[in-house]
Amino acid sequence: MRVFIILLITVFSLNTNASDKSASTITAPITALFDAMRNHDAQSLKGQFTSSAMLQRVIKGGDVKNNDINKFAEFVGKTPKHLDEKLLKVVINQSDNLASVWTPYVFYLDNKLSHCGVNSFQLVKTADGWKIAYLIDNMHQGDCQVFMAKHSH
Repeated sequence: MRVFIILLITVFSLNTNASDKSASTITAPITALFDAMRNHDAQSLKGQFTSSAMLQRVIKGGDVKNNDINKFAEFVGKTPKHLDEKLLKVVINQSDNLASVWTPYVFYLDNKLSHCGVNSFQLVKTADGWKIAYLIDNMHQGDCQVFMAKHSH
């Protein structure tokens, strides 16, 4: 019985480690996207997306604004401002070569809190690894303290 319990604990530990490794592999392009923003690296930023990826933002009233990834990358590459997005919590759902990542965030512009919101990423596993196929977010301006407290658990 004792051997069975030790074996069971070992199996669950292996699954947890595999899950952690899988999660970090899935979120690698998200991490690289935000690193590229901080480093003003337009090429690296574009490299995190599939060639047909979509970038959208839900605006007030529920309208959806389409954004051009190339223009966004160009802006990131040229702006002198420090861009820093911090994730509060990451929730991943995966099935084979498809993953969904839900992640509340706070965004800092020149080290000052600018806004907060939620990102919803759809990722696909390609021959080159995980890539972002779709990113939609929303944005809350003003006091983000309540938002952060609600979404950081």
